[in-house]
Amino acid sequence: MMRQLISVFLIVIFWVSTPGLSIAQNNMDNFDNLSQEKVKELISIRYSITTINDLAKRDVLSETQATTETKYYLEKSQLIVGEKLTLEQIIQLTNNYIVTLESQRNIIQKIAGFVTFTNIILTAAAILLVFALTSLATLYLIPILKLIPSWGYEIIIYLACFGAIVGGKFVNGIGEFIAFPGCLGLIGAISLSHYVHRNFFQKLVDGKKSYRDNIYNFIYLDSLILFIIWAIAGIFYQSSLLGFIAIIALETSLGFSIIVTPLRYMIGFTERDVIPRAMSASLILLTIYVSAEIVNFEFPYIEVFSTGVLFIGSFVYFIGTLIVSSKWYQFGKFNINNYLWLQFLAIISGVAALYIGSVWQVLLLQRIGGTFFFLYLIEKYFEIPWEKKYAAWVTLGLAIILYLSALVAKQYPEYFFIVN
Repeated sequence: MMRQLISVFLIVIFWVSTPGLSIAQNNMDNFDNLSQEKVKELISIRYSITTINDLAKRDVLSETQATTETKYYLEKSQLIVGEKLTLEQIIQLTNNYIVTLESQRNIIQKIAGFVTFTNIILTAAAILLVFALTSLATLYLIPILKLIPSWGYEIIIYLACFGAIVGGKFVNGIGEFIAFPGCLGLIGAISLSHYVHRNFFQKLVDGKKSYRDNIYNFIYLDSLILFIIWAIAGIFYQSSLLGFIAIIALETSLGFSIIVTPLRYMIGFTERDVIPRAMSASLILLTIYVSAEIVNFEFPYIEVFSTGVLFIGSFVYFIGTLIVSSKWYQFGKFNINNYLWLQFLAIISGVAALYIGSVWQVLLLQRIGGTFFFLYLIEKYFEIPWEKKYAAWVTLGLAIILYLSALVAKQYPEYFFIVN
């Protein structure tokens, strides 16, 4: 239910925040409808007036003659366009045509230059080369690759990944972008290791459970390994990009999960029991880095994680707060005292995010706080035990809330995500 509400809310925000198209037209736009002959006449008039002005500056023509001739050509342009034009307007209009004509010529020249006998031969050769190499690989390379054991591929992939991670340091300027694919490649490498050493990993985590029952434990373990490697790489390169994905891996190891399927995103936690630990860890990280942000203190070496902590950490904490403050979180064992305490926690967290973000200009926290309060409001609206006979009124109320929310978000975009 919450994922559907979030989707509807974001769609409304997108719709309201989309800037309207303003169309300002005047009579000069009729120039686009002129025939090429009339356009060429305007260009001829432009050059004629320019020549007259040049002759007048060199005293070849008197000022009276120049004025008379210029007036003649301007009147001629009026007959073409249908309104009185100045020389500056004629220049502006014809410039647009000349630039368009020149660009069209350039495109035609490029196409004509490409479609040559030599390029046709080169293209045919490239296609034949691909087919030939594919056929040769099928005949000779694939049988050889089949002879390599699975652990051999495992070693090759790990060497390639760590080679990219370490080797990027020797390339100035783009080292982190070489290390980044290597870091992501470790996801596939670890997955291959699970496939090759399935029994080993099962005994490592919990030998009494089946591999399928241990799937979440594998995710936590793999994410923790990735966090350690990516964090070291982030510090090594002093890269906010690598630091950001390291925080994602850390939150995943704590139980946070994002699953993408066709036409659907599922954001939340793998299990109910992991929510408190993920929230607690995120809150601790947020407290440390937000405090440093307030006093303008930069952590040596680990400042690269600040963006990931402020964005991913706050996102995980407030998503967790929305979940635990819902009455459905305690479904089957509802406790009014726990419920009220969790509402207090949710409200205090939102107010703190808005206050700290506004006063100390932690804009990311400010935006998350505002967005959180609107989602919290919608959640509470659905917790009211509506009866089916009031379905139409409930829908009307939701529409009004979403509409007003979109207007407020449009008016105060600094407090919300995805608002212009």
